[in-house]
Amino acid sequence: MPPERHTILYFSSFGNVRWGGQKSLYHLATRLDRSIYWPHVVVPSEDGLAEALRKAEVGVTILDLPPVTLQNARAMVQSLGAINRLMGRLDVRILHTDGPRNTFYAGLAAKLRRRPLVWHIRASDRDGFDRLLYGLASRVVLVARALRGRFDWAPDAGKFTVIYNGVDMREFHPAVDSSKPLIDQMGIDGHRILIASLTRVEPSKGQIGLIEACAALRHIGVDFHIVLAGEVADESYCAHCRRRAQELGITDRVTFVGHVEEAARFLSEVDIVAVSSVSGEAFPRTTIESMAAGKPVIVTAVGGAPEAVDDGVTGYIVAPGNIEAFRDRIIRLAKDAHLRKRMGDAARGRAEVLFSIDGNVQKTEALYGEILGSLNRG
Repeated sequence: MPPERHTILYFSSFGNVRWGGQKSLYHLATRLDRSIYWPHVVVPSEDGLAEALRKAEVGVTILDLPPVTLQNARAMVQSLGAINRLMGRLDVRILHTDGPRNTFYAGLAAKLRRRPLVWHIRASDRDGFDRLLYGLASRVVLVARALRGRFDWAPDAGKFTVIYNGVDMREFHPAVDSSKPLIDQMGIDGHRILIASLTRVEPSKGQIGLIEACAALRHIGVDFHIVLAGEVADESYCAHCRRRAQELGITDRVTFVGHVEEAARFLSEVDIVAVSSVSGEAFPRTTIESMAAGKPVIVTAVGGAPEAVDDGVTGYIVAPGNIEAFRDRIIRLAKDAHLRKRMGDAARGRAEVLFSIDGNVQKTEALYGEILGSLNRG
């Protein structure tokens, strides 16, 4: 007799598939064992994620949940009703959310239908609703151990579990040829030491610190180029970064290329990846993707980033805002090709062991099994 299939209803805070949380959700939903678990995803808009999921034969419902305010009371009730009806139609067994707003709505619906809810924490910043949402959740998944500090007021009663984000190791692999077509298309000299940042351009990501740290490379004769790949979320901050590069005399060595669709291909062409965040990180996906691509990564000790990197072996960890330390590590890697290769190989090996998508899915399925098992026993 075939096993019973359990519908998992996921909620995404955003409709795109460009950002780390949505990439992680996509990889999880599309890789579940369909003989046991059947995924359906609620997304707020048609902005790429819904289409990608449909192509992978994952069910999708478009539902833009309104902000939780008194003025939106009627719309809130309607949205809650829509979730309740969807749960009934799909016979949902577990709800799985990724943000405060959708956890609020899904949590209420879960209580109404007496279904368990998994709240996936992908941000380190506290939310004013954390205590309420914690009460609505059956289990809380942290993408890094460091995020437990967001809930330091909560008892350690088996409600928390850590599941690192996962990457498809088959997608990310070290480059095997010397051509750099994407870099050429960007108008960048591929023979330079390419130092890349792959994240949104905004103050919390600290790109200005990376620019300041790299300025010293020109003075010691290193032929380098900083490639800032990520959509501009803060135009004034981007302008500030450009002005700082001009003040340091390295405008010709800094290029903003916007969001890069082919991240794996791009990473295969760069030499060093820098994650220079100063706040707000949970477990930056760009770190583990870079490691999977066999690249050394310099990260700041923000959120769970230090849990990804083995300091001095797969890359370096520096204190946020410590430009001198960041500069020192960049210089070491920029001047030593053998060190870059050794660290890159070690990073790839670490990613295979700790951050593969297969391991991520297996641990998540095990959590679902544990939850369903406890319900059956109850």
